[in-house]
Amino acid sequence: MRVESLALCLLSAALIPDAVIAQTAQSQPSSAQLTRRINDGFVKGCLAGKTPNISNQRGYCNCMVSSYNSRYDGKTLSAITQLANQAGQPGAALVGVMMEPEKQKCVARF
Repeated sequence: MRVESLALCLLSAALIPDAVIAQTAQSQPSSAQLTRRINDGFVKGCLAGKTPNISNQRGYCNCMVSSYNSRYDGKTLSAITQLANQAGQPGAALVGVMMEPEKQKCVARF
């Protein structure tokens, strides 16, 4: 996935939890709720782009989000997403490096 596509996915994922958290300031979302929100935002952002050499973008996006879920819980995903977005392009690049092994598996599948 290009760094620009990853940045779009991360931005989309970050915006959803912040909006929902602001609405429910008194109740903290569970890890499962954060995971669902981040998944939805990530897939939406991923589907908005086109990953080079991928014939099935939806399958690739779902593969990537499954990879994130197998490695991190919702609270950790939320923290990574927020920090990566605060860092901007370097944050997206760092997440790309962190997930490179999973990315290669997803590219090979789709």
